[in-house]
Amino acid sequence: MAKVVFYRQCRLVKRVENGEWVQVSWIPEPYATAGRVVKLRENGVWDDGWVVAGAGQNRLPADQVPDFHVLSKAHLRATGDAETAPKG
Repeated sequence: MAKVVFYRQCRLVKRVENGEWVQVSWIPEPYATAGRVVKLRENGVWDDGWVVAGAGQNRLPADQVPDFHVLSKAHLRATGDAETAPKG
């Protein structure tokens, strides 16, 4: 039986030339430690240099982590905003 991987919701910060970027992501629990530097993957491209600023107490197994891309698309379709939303 495969080992269950848990995820924690984390606040991530990346320093850039003009300040910093901040985002919230669910990352695997072993990496969800304040101060840890992680890489994030978006659209198949890895982006290094994100620092875990904080991790939430709640933990979810991988199959229960919300897929916000799917939820966002469902919301746009339900509200009729899908026609005006940027394609991507």
